[in-house]
Amino acid sequence: MKLTVATTILTFAVVLPLRAADEPSARLDIAATVLSDIMATKDNSIPQELLDKAHCVVIVPDLKTGAFIVGGKYGKGYVSCRNKTGSGWSAPGTVRIEGGSVGFQIGGSSTDLIMLVMTERGADKLLASKFTLGAEGSAAAGPVGRTATAQTAP
Repeated sequence: MKLTVATTILTFAVVLPLRAADEPSARLDIAATVLSDIMATKDNSIPQELLDKAHCVVIVPDLKTGAFIVGGKYGKGYVSCRNKTGSGWSAPGTVRIEGGSVGFQIGGSSTDLIMLVMTERGADKLLASKFTLGAEGSAAAGPVGRTATAQTAP
């Protein structure tokens, strides 16, 4: 019991101070840099065909995740969606990713997250979701990691 309490305190001692993040304009600059850097790498960039079809782009620079039995994640970023005519993009809006988990887990990571939302319905669901149930597996090694996730909102 003491170990669980100690790990919970340690996890949130690492994750919660990240809530006092940078100025919004600095975060926006960082988000733009993340997207530019990803698109500049030929072997790991997002395919242009996917970007052309995407309804929204969500960028969360420096998403922090930490866990030992009890885990947490936190990050702030921006979302921009195509306007109704499809000819341009909306002004960026803020998004926040946060959550907790319990289970067999250990580790921590910092990830620049880019999500493509392919439909307007998907964007509505993404912005309305408050709770998810799911399974996740990930590995982070070096500058590029791989993640697979399956989730659903009740």
